[in-house]
Amino acid sequence: MLVVKKNGSLQEFNIEKIRTSVNNCLCSDDCYMTEGDINALSTQVNRILTEVSKGNAHTSTYEIRGIVYHVLMENGFKEVAKSYMKLC
Repeated sequence: MLVVKKNGSLQEFNIEKIRTSVNNCLCSDDCYMTEGDINALSTQVNRILTEVSKGNAHTSTYEIRGIVYHVLMENGFKEVAKSYMKLC
């Protein structure tokens, strides 16, 4: 799946970039996740993105950001979600 970046360029979707972004948000004791949490989050984001795209060859950074935020909030990582939205 290709991702339309903010500058309009296309790039192949890479779940590792989401993992890195979430790791970068873990800035304080309020923003803590284990490696297992991040693995579960990545799996859930990937699943939702696949369901939402339904075979569409493109998505956007905006859509991915919304999915990551939703998954973080849904799983009780509110402080990480807030930090993630500020980072992006």
